[in-house]
Amino acid sequence: MKILAISNTTNTKYKRGPGFKASALFSDIGKKYKNININSEDYIKYIYLFSKKICNQTCEINVEQGAIQKLVSSKEPAIFIMNHTKTQSKDIDAAIFFNALLYREYLYQGLGKNCLHSKIMTGKGFLKRLKDGGETLEWMGAVPVSNSMKPEGKKENSKMLQELINDFTQNRINIFLFPEGALAALSFLPANYKFQPGVSSIIKKTLDTIPSVKVIPLGFAHNKKISSIHIGEPVYFRKTEDGYTASRGNASSEFFDKLLAGFYSEKEEKLITNNGCAVERENLVPYISGILLKNLECCAKEAKKDLKNSMPKVFVI
Repeated sequence: MKILAISNTTNTKYKRGPGFKASALFSDIGKKYKNININSEDYIKYIYLFSKKICNQTCEINVEQGAIQKLVSSKEPAIFIMNHTKTQSKDIDAAIFFNALLYREYLYQGLGKNCLHSKIMTGKGFLKRLKDGGETLEWMGAVPVSNSMKPEGKKENSKMLQELINDFTQNRINIFLFPEGALAALSFLPANYKFQPGVSSIIKKTLDTIPSVKVIPLGFAHNKKISSIHIGEPVYFRKTEDGYTASRGNASSEFFDKLLAGFYSEKEEKLITNNGCAVERENLVPYISGILLKNLECCAKEAKKDLKNSMPKVFVI
């Protein structure tokens, strides 16, 4: 993905800010990165510059209303969910591209030293196949997830998830994940069968500690020439005295599920119910998954639409 300066935006308040030159820090990639303090601005700058090096394809992205600036300015942690396409390698590139823009904005706003770090859930098998066993990517924010169904694998994932939740609730990290995981390769399966409960379990457990969780769906689409990222409206899940609520998220989109959009009507948030009764904590996960799936499917369709009508708003870093 090629990251170029925004052009023809309708948001007059958007400021690109200064660029960063590929300094000695950049030239040492793969050699001396372990000497960088991960709690420093240099850590964010390093990852930003590394991402810049590998982002070499034009991308269409809906940034006109300052979505990235709003994300950074809010200082709220978010869970980013992303759809897989038939070209999964490009999906990974799109995730890297978006993270580069997010880190760039932190740097522009002078928040590099204390900003939220990105933690990207990644298959353990994939990391182990890399030349260094995934060590570099783990340092940069990849979190190994075990695909094993054995007790050891489940225990390993449970410990990892609890650490992520602890960091998330203390405003230290953003979490990125593909809810389909390895099941994305099974293209013949309907989306609802592939949407795994991991993200919903994280939200459920997190709501035991903090009152609300923000989820941002990122829709991806690609063709031979360019890629498209659609940054969706945030979906908020809250714990209230009456039960758990979910915000309307992307209900205004032409691609949003009509039944679910009708459920929200004009209200910003609705209590999550089953046959008129508030859904209790132990039954919450499939309801969260259903809401998120509809939002993510909607954003993926928006990305496809943007791809077809593209006059690319490209960026140069």
